[in-house]
Amino acid sequence: MTNLKRPRRRAEVILLTAALCALLASCREAPKAPPPSAEQAAPSAAQTVTASRTLFYPQADDMLLAPCPVVMPATGSPQQDMAALIRRYLAGPPGDGQVQPFLEHSALRALFLVGSEAVVDLTGPVRAGGGSATEAARVYGIVQTLAYNFSDVKSVRILVDGQEVDTLLGHLDLSRSLPPEPRLVAGSAGTQGDAE
Repeated sequence: MTNLKRPRRRAEVILLTAALCALLASCREAPKAPPPSAEQAAPSAAQTVTASRTLFYPQADDMLLAPCPVVMPATGSPQQDMAALIRRYLAGPPGDGQVQPFLEHSALRALFLVGSEAVVDLTGPVRAGGGSATEAARVYGIVQTLAYNFSDVKSVRILVDGQEVDTLLGHLDLSRSLPPEPRLVAGSAGTQGDAE
């Protein structure tokens, strides 16, 4: 009888092993899709939405604000687009002939809208260096850039590190919101809301 149990037991082990192999084969991962090609992963130039914008930097010779056209990505959210524009502004002029009014490491901390007022919260050494011309260039460069590119912006309030300030460098009153000042723009090219 022991001879009959052995072949039967061997058959059971073989069947059990086959069943286990079949079960494991059915549980393996589905084949992975190939990674997207570079063309599929990156949006094409036609899919990237951009907007023509104008930055206003002081000219080297007379410190009047001069328009500097740039093309920037557009998100469709005015607040995000404004924040990106001010970050780009703080990076400095794209060409020659204009001056960067802000010291290195000046940055945008936050930007938000309150009705037609843009509130720009700056950080870094924004209250250091320069005199009245530098302060006017810093403040009105931002005011003019926002108002020119976004017609809904009628005035700009400047904060530093989340706090209201009376002035940046002791010459301009920042205790209130400031409208654009076209007379500070070379050739009066800076009327409010021309772009967008």
